[in-house]
Amino acid sequence: MKYWKIFKKTLSEYGVQDAMNYSSSIAFYLIFSLPAILIITIYIAGSVYEDQVVRDSLLEQFNNFFGQQSAEAIDKILRNVNEASDSVINQIIGFLTLIVSATTVFVSLQDGINKVWGIVAKPDSNLYRLLKNRLLSLAMAVSVGFLLLVSLVIEASLNFFDSKVIEIFSESEFYIANIISFSFSVIVTTSVFACLFKIIPDAEVKWKNVWMGAVITTVLFGVGKYMMGFYLGVSSFGSVYGAAGSLVILLTWIFYSSMIVLFGAQYTAVYSKEIEGGINTSENAELESENG
Repeated sequence: MKYWKIFKKTLSEYGVQDAMNYSSSIAFYLIFSLPAILIITIYIAGSVYEDQVVRDSLLEQFNNFFGQQSAEAIDKILRNVNEASDSVINQIIGFLTLIVSATTVFVSLQDGINKVWGIVAKPDSNLYRLLKNRLLSLAMAVSVGFLLLVSLVIEASLNFFDSKVIEIFSESEFYIANIISFSFSVIVTTSVFACLFKIIPDAEVKWKNVWMGAVITTVLFGVGKYMMGFYLGVSSFGSVYGAAGSLVILLTWIFYSSMIVLFGAQYTAVYSKEIEGGINTSENAELESENG
């Protein structure tokens, strides 16, 4: 009953217009940051798997979910990045650009989540906050990329070995393996959202208060993924926009995902207020009500 009450309060406090504005901003930055995030993901995985294996796994997942057109667009992006890194100067410039673009999306996400919490940065802490946010965002980009990559590679590996596994194991054992894989994917996704809701806000958030919001976000994320995959499979949504179809599909998915993440952050904020009786901000932030 307590959770239902909090859920209803979340719905009433969820500012759709603000969420749409911040989601649009996040989608914009993420599209431009996509090459950087992909390169970081492949680089991290390169220490464990061969680069080509990781690359093929990424492209397979994009193809399965967004369609062949989007997968080809991602493949072209990766090829262009590799071709551009033909000198030391280009590599240095590319690395700095990669860091800035990969962290900008997390800074934008933090602004949206802080808005949900009703928090603003103190005027005299902008430089400190900027440096802290960039370092935090870089760490989050690497961590999220690694966690999602582990889940992605496991899922792609199971898909690749489907026929071989069936030959070796019984059908029931194969289903059990798929259930384990699905459960692991859910745990990883929920953990990623929990980390976002715990670390990103300029507020003192306890771990015990982030898990329900993370679970709700994971469920809505999964439902949205299934519905969008189904819709793309039966419609010509992407082809309507011609050559820009793959970009429109990615933007649509990122926009929806951002809306869901902000809703989960809103639930976490409402839940924390109910449990803790208020919000304790970090030392470099304050409540909007105090800011006037």
